[in-house]
Amino acid sequence: MAFSKPRRELEPRWVSDYMAKFYPKAEVRMRVPLGPIPKETQKDYGLMKGLRVYRPWRPEVDAIVILPGALKLIEAKIFKYMDGLSKLPVYASLVESTPELQHVRDRPVQMTLLIPAEITWVKQAAAGLKIDVVVWAPEYI
Repeated sequence: MAFSKPRRELEPRWVSDYMAKFYPKAEVRMRVPLGPIPKETQKDYGLMKGLRVYRPWRPEVDAIVILPGALKLIEAKIFKYMDGLSKLPVYASLVESTPELQHVRDRPVQMTLLIPAEITWVKQAAAGLKIDVVVWAPEYI
């Protein structure tokens, strides 16, 4: 677990910098929870408070870009590329049932894995999963 602390500190900054550089005028959301909340939670608290109460148990994508013709999910991984490849298809499947994204759920979902270096096996696996791989790293990565 030697890399866990630096990764936790660097990934959010890295994603923020990437979004600012490549999507400066787009509607961007960071650390977006995905999927529905249980009906019981919504019944007990109402939708808005229920979303806040249940947030710790919902998976969270690093960033979403809301484009006029698509919804782009972005997951960044400094080291654990397999985690990003496996999470993105699950995240994409949850968009339709995410209350916060109901107004854009009819748009095609694009998946993007942000990594700091060119890794051949990652690009090959991503192609089979219809995941775009972006290689970009500022100096601090």
